[in-house]
Amino acid sequence: MSYRTVTMDDGVRLAVRESGPADAPIIVCVHGYPDDGTVWDGVEQLLNADHRVVVYDVRGAGRSDRPHSRDAYLLDRLATDLAAIIEEVSPAAPVHLLAHDWGSLQAWHALTRKMITVRSYTSISGPSLHQAGRWMRSHLRTRAGLRQAFSSTYIGFFRLPLLPEAATRIGALGGLIRRDTSRLGKPASREDIRWGLELYRANMGTKKPARSGPRPDRTVGVPVMVLAPSATAT
Repeated sequence: MSYRTVTMDDGVRLAVRESGPADAPIIVCVHGYPDDGTVWDGVEQLLNADHRVVVYDVRGAGRSDRPHSRDAYLLDRLATDLAAIIEEVSPAAPVHLLAHDWGSLQAWHALTRKMITVRSYTSISGPSLHQAGRWMRSHLRTRAGLRQAFSSTYIGFFRLPLLPEAATRIGALGGLIRRDTSRLGKPASREDIRWGLELYRANMGTKKPARSGPRPDRTVGVPVMVLAPSATAT
């Protein structure tokens, strides 16, 4: 296993690790909130016999830098990071992409805006913001839509000033996250919980200026597998 630091064009340093044969097909793994790259440890062990597995801590998480500017966590910025990591580890050939949760959101963002080219994309529990918004609008008056709206009320809490940070300091937010059965009790650091809040504050419930250039193409043009877990593994 090898480790490196890749510096983005805004000076943020991202921690990257690689394992598996150097000449094997490359899989880049992108984690969500409030994880770091270690969430992929089990997957990495399964794949690195015949794949080159690349895992990085996204900005604000793990061993990567935690910028203080909220705009540093915009999806455009996160997608630029992903593009830079892919270019760093495989400048000559497309990679396979595997992403979860907020990692999936930024991967969809990069793919629909043609910021990256990949061989395939596997998304776990993470639609794009466009996909999620379209689904909610079409299910506003249904039981499923109401259930999802109730389940998503935490987003409003995460976007509040100061209160989520206070809950993090006393351990309440970490305790709530550990009770999420989809996480199998995996602990998250207080720093990862705190700085990951900026993902919600920068990208959800706000009207940001549109990215320059043409409107994004909602198709991605590569094979896609979407995984939506329905039960907790044992």
